[in-house]
Amino acid sequence: MWRTVILSYSSYYLCTVSKVILVTGGSSGIGQSIATLLAEKGNIVYAASRNVENQFVGNLRILRMDVTDESSITSAVESIKVQHGYLDALVNNAGLGMAGPLENTTEKEAKEIFDTNVFGVLNVCRACIPLLRKTKGRILNVTSIGGIFALPFRGIYCSSKFAVEGISESLSMELAPMGIKVSIVEPGDFKTNINANRKKSAFIDNIHYPTFDVALEQINQEVTSALETNIIAKAVDRILNKRNPHLRYRVATTTQHLSVWLYRLLPGRWFEKLIMNHYKLR
Repeated sequence: MWRTVILSYSSYYLCTVSKVILVTGGSSGIGQSIATLLAEKGNIVYAASRNVENQFVGNLRILRMDVTDESSITSAVESIKVQHGYLDALVNNAGLGMAGPLENTTEKEAKEIFDTNVFGVLNVCRACIPLLRKTKGRILNVTSIGGIFALPFRGIYCSSKFAVEGISESLSMELAPMGIKVSIVEPGDFKTNINANRKKSAFIDNIHYPTFDVALEQINQEVTSALETNIIAKAVDRILNKRNPHLRYRVATTTQHLSVWLYRLLPGRWFEKLIMNHYKLR
């Protein structure tokens, strides 16, 4: 009898701690690490990506979703609704990198980044909020250190992350009365395939921007020697399990934490000179 009671209690406990979680950009890099770890913790995790076919691998469920296509988002979220009827957490991680002088960046190139990094986040949130209301769930929007202060030759990328910071702040206040908690995760550099996937302005005026190639090489090197993605995955797991999570979490190296501190402490032009020197623009 006691064995039956204990087993029943254990089953109930496991059911209550297991969450249904959607992770966008879940097929590689940071998103893949987050999805894999959360699934290993016993959660049912939908790792969404536009270049995959739907499949189940234990608790990790691969879900086809293009965050730039509203019909694709609706279809993917509807499949979660049919299967579970609710959602405990959304991790908006899908994003594109972009490099190039702003003068040389076309409107089409800029829109491609904003369609994924900004409107993708907004549209996935809109689709998931009704399911999150049922559980008083969580939204974690992944931005960047580059969403706190801008960097040269990454103006489009940084401005897209600035936009997500603003969306997240407003969303946090709007959803708080419903019990849905919104947090922003601001990663520094992590070892991912972003160097291979980063968009670059089709035309670069090297006469007027002779330091661009040097700066891009430095950007790539910073990613190559960066932190492992399991660090941010563990941080996301901790945030999702906090009863009262903060609005912002920065996951970065000591140097990157220091850069944010200096940004807030120094006069604007002083900090600007530090960044320009770092990327050899002077």
